[in-house]
Amino acid sequence: MLAIKRFFLFVLLLFIFDRSISFLICKFNYLVFGNYRIEEPLTKYLKSKDFNTLILGTSRTYEGLHPSLLKSEKVVPFKWGYQGHGPEYNYYFYKLYKKIYKIPRLLIYGMDYFIYNISSSTFSLNEIGKNKAEELLEDFFSPSLLLLRNKSQYDILLNDILKIKNNPDVSLYKRISDMQNYTGVQKSLLKGCKVNTIKPLKMARSPFFRPPGREGIYFTKLLDELNSDNVKVVLVVIPDYIGTYKTNFSHKIFRRHVRRLEDKYKNIKIINYNIPGRFNLKNESLFLDGGYGFSNSHLSKKGAKLFNSLINHKLSNIILK
Repeated sequence: MLAIKRFFLFVLLLFIFDRSISFLICKFNYLVFGNYRIEEPLTKYLKSKDFNTLILGTSRTYEGLHPSLLKSEKVVPFKWGYQGHGPEYNYYFYKLYKKIYKIPRLLIYGMDYFIYNISSSTFSLNEIGKNKAEELLEDFFSPSLLLLRNKSQYDILLNDILKIKNNPDVSLYKRISDMQNYTGVQKSLLKGCKVNTIKPLKMARSPFFRPPGREGIYFTKLLDELNSDNVKVVLVVIPDYIGTYKTNFSHKIFRRHVRRLEDKYKNIKIINYNIPGRFNLKNESLFLDGGYGFSNSHLSKKGAKLFNSLINHKLSNIILK
């Protein structure tokens, strides 16, 4: 009987601890990022510029597509792709971008294999005025632990806090400016992060998650709005290291889905170099990370330079047509 009482007491204390820490984390979000909004610095940055192309996507886009390498007589790109920028974030960012600047002539979207299995960072959404921290506290009385359920969101928050702590003078305006000039790094800056070139006897493999998934509804809304705005759209599939390519085993299903989007929306074109033979997926120097058992992979500076040169001519042709 005493053991049962102790067990229930432990569960109660665990519940109180879990909810208390989760509540404090979400409130701390507002203390740190409450006034961290992108609209004003973005308006200031775009005011004197003349972009005709917008680049959106996740961290793969951040490392793989670079405005300074894609800029040409016909393509003048502005990029805003980063970790935590899922379909929901990108949809709302596009609406903000065209409200404060203009409708782009061309939109380039980094189309990830896992696009329907990712969620936008709650704290990234905060910077475009979507205060969703409270949503992390939904189902407050559910039996699941919020600290475990929302771990990925909390990890991103802590990472953002550390970046601000280590770089207190880095403003949103500087982040916007720096992203336009960024052309990548040759080695990952994350400790212990490298390309896994050794194929294990057994490894986890990742299927293609079909839409709508977690945020597919926002991707559809974005494509519908771009079609309505008469914007030419290029869905760019960025190369993966061969180990990641083989880990993500449902490429035929993924390509079929992308082709259906191209058929449905006449303003969409596809550029896919994540195919053996089209890009050297086996050259580890072209990648920062990924490999066997890892479903995510990023191009290195060397890889991005090669990739951008390959798609540059295609983009010019698309915009001319």
